Amino acid sequence: MAMTSKEKNTAYRERMYAAGYKQMRVWVPRDSEGQAVKLTRQMFSAHLEALTAGWSKAKLSKLFSGILKFIKESEKGEGQK
Repeated sequence: MAMTSKEKNTAYRERMYAAGYKQMRVWVPRDSEGQAVKLTRQMFSAHLEALTAGWSKAKLSKLFSGILKFIKESEKGEGQK
């Protein structure tokens, strides 16, 4: 007999948990389609913290170094215009 939708979802969720992932829900405004969203530094920090939870210090260092390098290069590019 074929698995029901509920059984498939449960099996998928168990595989993801076993692989080290967690489920998160994201709520967005209904009328936000097609609109640009401004991200504040505080929101960015909160999202970054959630996305990089459990990363090693070396991996975080590499990420932050890349981000800082990108910001410095983009500042130089804006100064030349």
